[in-house]
Amino acid sequence: ILIMIWSIPLILILAFLIITNTKIKYIKLRNNSEKIYAEVIEYKKEKGPMRNDYTLLNYPYVRVDIKEGGYIVRKLSYANNYSEPFEIGEQISVFWNDDYLLYWDTYDRGFYKYFPENWRFKKQNIS
Repeated sequence: ILIMIWSIPLILILAFLIITNTKIKYIKLRNNSEKIYAEVIEYKKEKGPMRNDYTLLNYPYVRVDIKEGGYIVRKLSYANNYSEPFEIGEQISVFWNDDYLLYWDTYDRGFYKYFPENWRFKKQNIS
């Protein structure tokens, strides 16, 4: 029973560390990218990225204006199983990472916004 008592806090601490590390890496990636704007045009239910999982997720498709004129329609890598987080016609901030279009404010919404953005929890005073 002692193992069960200690396993719950250990799992919570491990989850905190993993989510914080993921958020820090995402923010570094985002800060080295150009912020662009896209318009949400539709949602399509598609299979998620995990093998052997047949859950359909709501993927938003967005229209991105390109510098040469015109636009492209791309799937935003920001799926939600429960709802459609953006309104059709809504302008959102996105950025490119390789060939993926990512939502700029992914870790600024929901419970993720309460996790730290870096490993320095205490600000240093520079005198």
